[in-house]
Amino acid sequence: MGLLLIMNSRGDTRVAWDVADAGSLDRARRMVEEAYAQGKGVFRLDEAGVATRLKEFDPEAREIVVIPRLRGG
Repeated sequence: MGLLLIMNSRGDTRVAWDVADAGSLDRARRMVEEAYAQGKGVFRLDEAGVATRLKEFDPEAREIVVIPRLRGG
């Protein structure tokens, strides 16, 4: 089972998926694809908490974090 954390100005949205459950897997995949389309950063966290940037949804990830697009000012 994996956990998707989508960070935003109000906190975060948490979405769990299970590779054995096509519905939850499709929902998480769609949410990650939407994040990519919006220019957000998508990272996989390993057991030690080390982040690796993802270029596509990884259903085997334990945890995926989506962060808002950073803008300079």
